[in-house]
Amino acid sequence: MAAAGVGGIGGLAGCATWQERDRTTTEGPKTEEESESLEIQHSWTAAIEKDASKALFDGFRSFYPETDIDERTVAGRAGGDLQTTIRKRIIEDNPPSSWQAWGGKNLQTYVEAGALATLDDGFWAGETEWNSFSTVSKRLSRVDGSFVAVPLSIHRLNNLFYNVEILEDVGIDPDAIDGPRTLLNEVKTVEEESDAEGLVHATKHVWPTIELWESMLVAEHGVAAHRSIANGNVRSRERAVRNALDLVGRYRELSPQALAPVDWHNAADRFRNGNVAFFHQGDWAAAEFVNDDEFAFGTDWDCVEFPGTEDQYLLGMESFPFPKNNPSSETTARFLRYVGSAEAQRNFAQKRGAIPPRKDVPKAAFAPFFRRQMSQFRRVKTQLPSIAHGLAIAPEPRTKLTNAMKEFTSTWDVDQAVGKIVRVFD
Repeated sequence: MAAAGVGGIGGLAGCATWQERDRTTTEGPKTEEESESLEIQHSWTAAIEKDASKALFDGFRSFYPETDIDERTVAGRAGGDLQTTIRKRIIEDNPPSSWQAWGGKNLQTYVEAGALATLDDGFWAGETEWNSFSTVSKRLSRVDGSFVAVPLSIHRLNNLFYNVEILEDVGIDPDAIDGPRTLLNEVKTVEEESDAEGLVHATKHVWPTIELWESMLVAEHGVAAHRSIANGNVRSRERAVRNALDLVGRYRELSPQALAPVDWHNAADRFRNGNVAFFHQGDWAAAEFVNDDEFAFGTDWDCVEFPGTEDQYLLGMESFPFPKNNPSSETTARFLRYVGSAEAQRNFAQKRGAIPPRKDVPKAAFAPFFRRQMSQFRRVKTQLPSIAHGLAIAPEPRTKLTNAMKEFTSTWDVDQAVGKIVRVFD
C-alpha cells in the first residue's frame, strides 16, 4: 500500500496509549499488498549501537508483538554504504519500510526524487506533535517546509575528552584552554612533563578527521565561516579552510597513532586505559566510558567543549523517513510514531550515547555526563548542523569532501587538500 503524503498516512490515527493506537490503526481489512512485517535498514553494527537498536526495536515489539521486524544492516557509517544502498533501492522503486538517516540536507536528495511522504501534525493524531521536538530537530526534519522524517537522537561532535589525573599532575586547567593552538601547546606540555601521551586521534577511517577539521574550523573562524562554506561561499573562506587543515595536520602529528592508524574504538580504548591526556570524538564515545565502572566520570575522565567552540553545539541527528512506495504503510506509521515517543527516545539515546530531540524527556533518566549534554544543548548560543555528518551539505558534495579528505589523510598535503575542498564547495 503506497502512502501519498499525509493523506496516505495521517488517517492512521493514534490515541492515548500504544495499545489504543494499535486498535485504531488496524481497523478495517488489510489489502493483500499491506505487510505486517517491517523492513528497516541501518548501520548500527558495533556493540553499543546494537544495544541501542535492540532497545528501540524491543520497545516497539512490546506494543506490537505481531509485527515481524526484518533488520537489514549495512556496515559503515550512516552516510556511506547505507545511503548508497538506499539510493539504489529507491531508484529500483523498492524501498524498505524505513531506514536510519541523517537529517538536514541529507534528506534533500530523497525529496527531490519524490521518494518521501510528508508528515504534518495529522500524522501524530495523538499526544505527540511536532511541537514536542526541539527547534533545531524540527528544522532538520523538514525539506522545503515539509516534515519528511522523525528525529530519533542528537549527537554532539565538538567534545574534547580528557584524563583528569594527567591534567592535574601537570597543572593544566582544561577550562583555560581557549583555542586549538593553546591545546596543541598543552599536548606538548603533557608529553614534556609526564610519561603520558598527549592525545590519541583515530585515522584508520576518514570521518574522525573530517569531524576534527570541522571543530577546528569553528574554533578558529567561527560559525559564520562554517555556514558560509556549507552554503558554497568557499572562496571567500579559503584561508579558514587552510588554517583548519593545517591545525588538523599538527594535531595528528602529535598522536602516537600517526604511523599506525587505529579506528575510533581502539582510540577510545587507549584513552580509557588512562595514559592519554586528550581525545576528540563524538559523544557516542562517552557511552562506552559511562559503562565502565573502573573509569569514573568526573574522577578519571571528563569533557569540555573543543577549545574555541564553547558556546556551540556542533551536532549530528539520526532520523527515520517515510518512503511513499512503502511495503508496510500502516506498520511503518506505527513504528515512526513510536520512534517519536518519549519512551523510544529515552531508551535509544541512553544506550547509543546521545540525547533525545524531544524537549520533554526527563534528564534524570540519563547518566550525569549526558544530563550535562542535555543542559548545554538547551542553553548554547548556536546549535550547528554538521558538515561531516551530512546535515549542512547535500550527499553529493559530502561524498566529494570525503574523497578529498581521504587523500589528505594519505598525503597530509595541505595545499593539495585546500584546492580539492574549494572545488567541492565552489
